[in-house]
Amino acid sequence: MRAAWLLLLACACGEAPKPSTEARRIVSLRPSLTQIVVELGAADRLVACTEACDPGRKLPRVSWREASAVEPILWLRPDLVLRQEVRAERDALRRALEKVGVRLLVVPSETVADVRSAMLDVGRALALESRAVALVERFERELEEARRPAAGKPRPSVLLVFGRDAGAVANVSAAGPGTFLHEMLELAGGRNVLDDMMMPYPSLTLEEIVRLSPTVIIDILPPEKTAAAARRAWEPLREAVAAVREGRVYPVLDRSLLIPGPGLPESVSLLVEMIHG
Repeated sequence: MRAAWLLLLACACGEAPKPSTEARRIVSLRPSLTQIVVELGAADRLVACTEACDPGRKLPRVSWREASAVEPILWLRPDLVLRQEVRAERDALRRALEKVGVRLLVVPSETVADVRSAMLDVGRALALESRAVALVERFERELEEARRPAAGKPRPSVLLVFGRDAGAVANVSAAGPGTFLHEMLELAGGRNVLDDMMMPYPSLTLEEIVRLSPTVIIDILPPEKTAAAARRAWEPLREAVAAVREGRVYPVLDRSLLIPGPGLPESVSLLVEMIHG
């Protein structure tokens, strides 16, 4: 069944023509895409990436803000640039790369299915299709193993936060439906407290969080420098919000949960520990 699914997915992702030459000088503008290149065994082909990336070796860094990255990228003479989909009407990077004949591979990254597709797309661009299929197969096995401990357990309500003001519960950015973060919560056996929202990344007020009263809060990359300081920021909600009252606010001080790449199963394992631990 898995082999059939992979074949169908490979066909679905195979509409773009295979490049005439394999990419040898790659610039990656997203950590998830850098992860894929590294997992495909092609880290030596990377010539630059962003500060948020971990290529496993020292590399020149370029801005993820693509308008300001055009000149540094062209100076590196890449034959392939990897990035996520963008919603900007004016695409300065695409226009600049088209002028000099550099290939731009744009991949979506909003869902877990997008992660699988990205592995196959990047593998094709690097002429490493068989490695890409093997990577997706491993991803599926690891994802199934990661979610297994949560099977059959109650699904507590979870609020996943990835941005707020320092020292306060204000200007809160959270993960809603239609996102890989929402899917990870579901895979980890949680129920996203925002699952009936219409927006993928809503902003919440303190009053809205009190009304939702999640039983678990996961605070990713809080502005405070320590987990203890991050937990103190939530203390004013102790009487009103179950997660704070019961000591179930979990600050996450690294960005790994925000990267929709091959490491996603490990992120699901971490979520399982926080939600069901």
